[in-house]
Parts: sequence; structure tokens; C-alpha cells
Amino acid sequence: MQLGWIDFSKTERNKILSVLDMLSEPGTLDELGIAPIRDGFSNLFFPGTSTIQTRAKYFFAVPYALKQLERSSETNPNKILKTLDTIERTCGEIFLEQNREENGIIGKRSLQGGKWVKRTPADIYWAGLRRYGIFIGGNLSLSEYVRVFCAMKTQKSTLKRLGNRSDNAEENECDDKNAGDLFKMQFWKMPLYRDEWMEDFCMELTEAEAQFLGNQIIETCKGSMLSYVLENNMLEFLDCTSFRDIGAIIDKFPAEVQDDYFMAVSFSRFIYAIRTVYNIIVSDGKNDLANDEFERQRGELGEIADINIDDIMERLGIFNNPLLRKFLKQAQSCMISENIEDLKKCIVSREVQLKGTNRAKTAHPGEFNPDEWLGGGELDYRFYNAKTILSDIMVKEELDA
Repeated sequence: MQLGWIDFSKTERNKILSVLDMLSEPGTLDELGIAPIRDGFSNLFFPGTSTIQTRAKYFFAVPYALKQLERSSETNPNKILKTLDTIERTCGEIFLEQNREENGIIGKRSLQGGKWVKRTPADIYWAGLRRYGIFIGGNLSLSEYVRVFCAMKTQKSTLKRLGNRSDNAEENECDDKNAGDLFKMQFWKMPLYRDEWMEDFCMELTEAEAQFLGNQIIETCKGSMLSYVLENNMLEFLDCTSFRDIGAIIDKFPAEVQDDYFMAVSFSRFIYAIRTVYNIIVSDGKNDLANDEFERQRGELGEIADINIDDIMERLGIFNNPLLRKFLKQAQSCMISENIEDLKKCIVSREVQLKGTNRAKTAHPGEFNPDEWLGGGELDYRFYNAKTILSDIMVKEELDA
């Protein structure tokens, strides 16, 4: 079923577009479809992270809760997922009760209003748990994993029941042994789990948790900036306030990480120039910040556009997105030749291609708040999320050293 709306006025259209934008993940707004490159670099530097992860503790809250449910007698997947949701909400309430000012509590605003989130910690952290080798059940999704362990519990119960009917003892023992072997399959590498894990649960990592998570990241993400910071205890990384700030310490990283970093910074600068022009178009030239930024960039457009788009896409393994490649090269050509009018047409065409004329903001210039910056600025490649996770691990280890 397709959804649409009758376009009564500029105000009504803007309200609808605002609602649609709100459906995007925070920090991932991508008006011009450059997410494959943004996410590709993010995964190189900070694998296992996402823009909606908040604190390192959730890398433990989720497996603790699921291991508890594995050990329960419940075999209905839907009931397991409902109980998981309840446990996760309880964790949030515990965090809120301990410190209402604590940063990074998932669902904090919802909890304060007596509600809970639809995007739960298990959903948010699942990919990271797999990436760091904490969940060791392969590429199963959360719901698939729950169905599998419920099926295993049901099968174990059935085997035991069949084995205890009226056959000879040796066969009974064999059936019980097979049932036990079947259920020995492990889904988690989580040696810190204990049945009473919620008794002293708090947002701060324990010393053992910090060490375990740090070691897992080092082991599973070798060659990444994330792993290198942990392995070498680079506390100076935590002093950086932006991805660009890492440039002050980049010489301490391996050569390949340095090469990727400079490539990523150059691409960010390139995209920021395009996003600046995007805001000039959307505001119909009335966004003062965009106008000022473009005047600052104008004399450097050739230098800003001096990037190798083919090398970037090859490095990130992006081979099946010819339209993105075409857009970037067209924009690059316009910037090098300083053909601003064609650059504007290129940007409008790209957004219309992605969204259609109704939703493309550049197709409706002047209909939005001219003082609002739209479409993002420089790329941070999940730096802030990764820095928070690193801080939770490293500061704890440093304090306990």
C-alpha cells in the first residue's frame, strides 16, 4: 500500500517532510545518499558501533538478560521476547533510579513519561554483540536466535520424555545423554554472567567487564582504530573533541589507519562543501551560515574536490552503486571547474532521484526555515559514539589500575 498526501500548502508539506525525517535514525540523515561511504569508513575505524548506541554497559545487559531467558523453562519465542522487553525496561528504570542525570540511558525520556521504547537495547546492540564475538551463534538475528533456543529446549524436553518411557536402561541413558549434548550448544561468550546479575546492576562497568569487552574488541577488530586505541591504552584519544581532532595524534597509528583517516577527512570536507550548497538551494539563498561557509570554501573548491572517488569506493568495497559514483564525479567536476549553477542542478537531480519531487527539499526552495541547517555537516564517522564506549572501558580500567 502506498501512502501520500494532498499538498494543500507549503506549511502542510513541511510538516509532513519533518515527520518523515524524524523516522530516520538520529545522526544518520542522508539527503544525498552518501551513506554507503559514510558507513564504510565508520566500519573501518569503529566496527561494531552505531549512531544509536549509547553506553558500553548495554553490551552486557543484553547478553545477561538473554542468558537468563535461555535458562528459564519458557519455550514460547513470543513470550521470551516479551519478557526480554520487560527486563530491558527494568534495566533502564534501575539506571534512572540510580542517577536521573546519567547520560546514555536508552529510553530515558520515554521512561520518565511512563512509557518504553520500540527500538530496544537488544535491537540496537545486536550487530555489535556479533561483531565483537560476544554472541557466537553466527549470523542469526535476535528473533531467529530466540526461536532456535526455544526449539532446542522443546526438543530436549521431548527427548527426555521419550527416553523415560519403558525401554531398557541403556537406551534411556543414551537418550538423556543425547538430549544433554544437544543443549550444550553455546550462543554466548560471556564468562561474567551470574544468575543474580541484576542485584548490583549499574551503568558503570565493573573492572572485569571493562577488561573483557576491551579484550574482545582488540581480538575481533584487529587493524581498526578502535582496536588500536584500546590495545595501546591511548587515553589521549579521549581528549579529541571531533573526528578531525584525531589528526593531532594520527601519527601514532599504523600507516594503513593513517591512510584511511586522511582519505575519510578529505571525503568529509568534499561532502561538507556539497551540503553547504544544498542548504543554499533549500533556503533559496537565505541561509546566512551556508552563504558564509560557501564564501569561505569558494576559493578552495578545486583543492576540496581533489579526491579519488574510485579509490575511496574500492577501498570500502562499494562496487554496485553506479548512481552514487556518477553523482560524486559530476559534483567533483562542477567544483573543479567552479561551475556553481551546474553543481546546484547536480544536487537537486540527485535528491529528486532518491526521493521523488514531492519529498526532495531542493525541489521546493524557500519553503523551509532559512536559519535551519539541513542534511548534516562534516562527517564524524560515529566518532562520538565510539568515544563514549571507549571512555566507559578505558576510564574504568585506568581508575582500577
